[in-house]
Amino acid sequence: MLFKKNPVKKISKIIDRLDIAIGKLLIARNVLEKLKREKQDRVLLMTAFAGMPISSRGMAIMYIESALKDLEKIRKDIGSIGDWMLKNRVSIYYSRGKQLLDRINAEIANVLENPDDDINVLIRKFSLIKANIQVFLDLLNLRN
Repeated sequence: MLFKKNPVKKISKIIDRLDIAIGKLLIARNVLEKLKREKQDRVLLMTAFAGMPISSRGMAIMYIESALKDLEKIRKDIGSIGDWMLKNRVSIYYSRGKQLLDRINAEIANVLENPDDDINVLIRKFSLIKANIQVFLDLLNLRN
């Protein structure tokens, strides 16, 4: 079981994981923008001399895929929080929590189903998910 009495700590960890995922997307965006500005891929040249060539675009794709995997883990954790609240009959779940969790899950599903969006669109979607999870955390904190 993830938590025994209160999921607030778990939700705080989810928000931290989402911050890291947003950071990975920002790194990917910066790598792609730098690649557009420069004529040569310096990362490819440096890694080729080291014996393991990887392009800047390939590195950015790895960061994006890592952020999407983090989002899948967040989706699983959000589902377990909803299940716990339903099992323990937490009153806030029935009044507003279920609607908010359903919205968060729908937004996560939208991102995972359409990962080919522009990097800036992905960053905005991740930020929106983070804002909704923060609202859910604030809702739980008001309850206590």
